[in-house]
Amino acid sequence: MTLEWIALGLSLIASAPWPQAPDVADLFAPDYRPAERAVDNWRRQGALHLDLSPDKALALALGRDFRGLSRCVRLNNYWCVKKAGWTGEIAADEEGHVAFATAAEGAAGAAQLLRRYYVDFGLHSARAIVSRWAPAQCGAPVAVRAPDRRLLGPEPKGLTTRGLGSTLRAKWLARHRPGLAPRKRGKGARKIVGVRRSIVPDRVGALMKTPTIAAGIGAIEAGASKAVAQKTQTPVRLAMLPYPGIAMGPDPRVGASLPPLPKFSCAPETQRILNYAASIASGIAAGPDADLALFDADGKPTPNFAKALFNMAAVEIGPLRAARSLVDAAAAALEKRAKPGAAR
Repeated sequence: MTLEWIALGLSLIASAPWPQAPDVADLFAPDYRPAERAVDNWRRQGALHLDLSPDKALALALGRDFRGLSRCVRLNNYWCVKKAGWTGEIAADEEGHVAFATAAEGAAGAAQLLRRYYVDFGLHSARAIVSRWAPAQCGAPVAVRAPDRRLLGPEPKGLTTRGLGSTLRAKWLARHRPGLAPRKRGKGARKIVGVRRSIVPDRVGALMKTPTIAAGIGAIEAGASKAVAQKTQTPVRLAMLPYPGIAMGPDPRVGASLPPLPKFSCAPETQRILNYAASIASGIAAGPDADLALFDADGKPTPNFAKALFNMAAVEIGPLRAARSLVDAAAAALEKRAKPGAAR
């Protein structure tokens, strides 16, 4: 019997599928760490793909920090590209900057985006590209309260139970009005009858007629004064009275005109865009508004394309720079995917 159980166990083990070994690529796949706002392999990628001296590259690989390690460097995104479903995109930070698995995939995404701006959108100058790549962030006006409005204190929660002004006497009078006092139950309870409104109509006698100087003058004056009174006088109700805590209107000591809204200038952002565009055009075009000539008539990137991509990374992650080999590889990969005949 024991031998039969052993044979059954061996047959079950032989028929069961063997567990698959874990994929080595999954074990070493890059991961985004939201608390650090960085990809876990950004140091190794930076040591390989940043233009660093050997001692700085070794220090970065060993976990030592130095000046210039910006947020986009920690995301393997040396061009600060925003998320759009790029190849190698594993996450994004709060502002939408992509966290790439490798720096090479980040460079490939930046090259594709630059080609899209130049070929598809027709942005041929450095200023036009920067205005779309890193647009101006001008602040919006903030609503401000006019200084000539006076507040009289907190608004009462309820006039029927606390009284106007929330004074001690007003509270007592509000609670002890006829018909609103708390009723007692049981023996000795006194029935409280609310105040009834009189149903007897008021009878006002006819007023004595006043003498007139001439026929018709008194009637005309009376009719005119009555019309003016009806036009100028309006009934005053309690709901129309201003409550404490509500603005009482302009202070009579201050002019009636409201202060002008604060004006926000985009001059700093305009200057930033101009400096960025001048850096891109350096060594490529005559100025920030000149054509960069990034692609030829067949749609293939020219040598200016790699130069512009290199200059853009120098601005985005400055004072650091991307390695020339990284930029050249991204431009070469884009040239392989270029369609013949795609003119500018």
